[in-house]
Amino acid sequence: MQMIMTCAEESRHVAETLAGTFKPADTFFLIESSLPDYGGWSGEAVKTAAAGGSFSPYLAHLQSAPRAKILFIRKPLSEGKNFFVAVTNQETPRIYHSQLADYDELLQLDISSLAADETPRINGRELAEIDELYTVCTNGRHDPCCAAHGTPVYHELAAQAGAERVWQTTHIGGHRLAATLIAFPQGIVYGHVDPPDVEAIVSNQRAGYLLTHKYRGRGAYAGHALDAAAHQAAGAAEAVIRERTRHYRLDDLRLQEVQDLGADRQRVAFLDADGGAHCAEVTTGMSAPRLTSCGDAPKPMPQHDVLVVAAD
Repeated sequence: MQMIMTCAEESRHVAETLAGTFKPADTFFLIESSLPDYGGWSGEAVKTAAAGGSFSPYLAHLQSAPRAKILFIRKPLSEGKNFFVAVTNQETPRIYHSQLADYDELLQLDISSLAADETPRINGRELAEIDELYTVCTNGRHDPCCAAHGTPVYHELAAQAGAERVWQTTHIGGHRLAATLIAFPQGIVYGHVDPPDVEAIVSNQRAGYLLTHKYRGRGAYAGHALDAAAHQAAGAAEAVIRERTRHYRLDDLRLQEVQDLGADRQRVAFLDADGGAHCAEVTTGMSAPRLTSCGDAPKPMPQHDVLVVAAD
């Protein structure tokens, strides 16, 4: 009898490389709602809410921010209207919180304050800066792997980091990489996370370190507005360079530039804290067909070949 793997099982079985699998986002908006007016979280919850209904004007306003990524969040026994804004594409990434009286307040968020690197404001009221937050995709209606792998990771994260700092979220992207989570304020994205990994993720996050073997990428690189190909190439190169140089602290490396070499090749350069340059050439091709979602036909996926090279 032939065994049928889920998309997450197949991704782990083929040891899919995680780094370079997260697309760019400068600003994250996290809105607490189970979307009861939409029948709960659907497979494409954000797209569904943006297409029409009560949330549509709110999401249209938020999406006017530079490269915005919107996620709905929830947790057991919470019935509030918590709202978080994470700004990741700056020297000091930050995350802010507000308890909304009504979702109409989202229309009063001053989007211009985000671009100006100011504390975001709603009706002139500044949002409160917080130190950390974790979101875990548990959206089983998008893919059953998200619930199967994400739910136990959510509970372990709540135990390790504190329930007030952890939320379940709608689709982050890459459900074959479940469990997948985002650590804020930097917007560090991890994949193939299991409950035994959680303690190390939390302790390293709090100490300012990054776990390269679970690293998918980050929300943005400070001061850079990269397209998806360049951003993912930077993530792939970053993991390899960090492992090669043992620069595991988040501030050990700063992206200098990504140069398009043509033919799906990118040259990525980082600077370390002492000004030393570290470069890699990233060639992006396509994998053999594989499951990207349970129930869908297999299809090729981008994969990155990273070659560390000498700096010019």
